[in-house]
Amino acid sequence: MLTPSEGQIRGCEQAINQHGSDSVKRDHRRLPMTSQQLELIARRGLTLPEPTLTRLRTVGIWCEANLTLQRRDQDWLIRGQESAGAVNDIGRYVGFCKEDGSALSWLQPVKNFMPNGLHAILLAKGSVVRLDMYRFETSYDLLITSHALVTEDGIPKPKLETKLIFFHRFGLLERELWGKDKMFRGAVAPQFFMSNGSEARVPHVYQQAVFKMTEAVTCTKCKHQHLLEPPSLEVSVADLESVKVSAAVA
Repeated sequence: MLTPSEGQIRGCEQAINQHGSDSVKRDHRRLPMTSQQLELIARRGLTLPEPTLTRLRTVGIWCEANLTLQRRDQDWLIRGQESAGAVNDIGRYVGFCKEDGSALSWLQPVKNFMPNGLHAILLAKGSVVRLDMYRFETSYDLLITSHALVTEDGIPKPKLETKLIFFHRFGLLERELWGKDKMFRGAVAPQFFMSNGSEARVPHVYQQAVFKMTEAVTCTKCKHQHLLEPPSLEVSVADLESVKVSAAVA
C-alpha cells in the first residue's frame, strides 16, 4: 500500500520528468508518472536505466534495495540489506534508519574481501526508513521511503505499507568527495531543486542520515557500514548487581 501525498506525487513527477542519466536519452522521461510507477519506485528503490545498471555492475558495485518479510516464531519482520559503495565517477548506496532519523541496529555485519557489496543485514520488527542514493560524478539522486507492517483482519501475514518521504533527482554537490575533497565527507549533502527553482529540502530528522549516505556513495572500495550500527549491549539490573558483588569480593 503506497501512501504519498498529492504534493509528493507532483514533486516526484517533476523530478522523474527532468531526469536524464549520464548514459540515457531523455525522451521517455518527459511522460508524466503514473501511480503504478510511483509505487514501483517506492517499493523497489530507485529505477535506473539499464545502461546505468550495467555500468554499476561492470565496476563491481552491488546494491539490493528490495525489502522482504521474514517470519520468526510468531513475529513478522522486515529484512533489508545495507549495500553498495563507489568508484571515482559513480556510486550507489542503500541504507536504513528509524522514523525519527536515529540509527538502527544490524542483525549481523558482513565481511567480504570484495568491496562495494553487502555490508550488513537488517531485521526489524517495527517500521524502517530506507534511503537509496545514486551518484554520477557530482550529480545525485535520492529516494527516502518509510516501510511498516500492517495487519488485516483474518489474514495472518501482514502487508508492507510504503510511504514516500522524499524523491528528487539531479541534486548538486560540487565537491570531489571521492578525491581531493574527502575531508568533507559526512558533513555535506547535495542540494535539490524543484522545477520552479525553489529548494527541495530533506526533512530535518533525516539530514544526518543523508550526510552519511552522501559519504557512502563517494566511499570508494567500500567495505563497511555507514548507517546501521552494532546492537546496543543491554545489561539488566540483576547483571549490574552481580558485577558489583563480584567486584566487592575481589
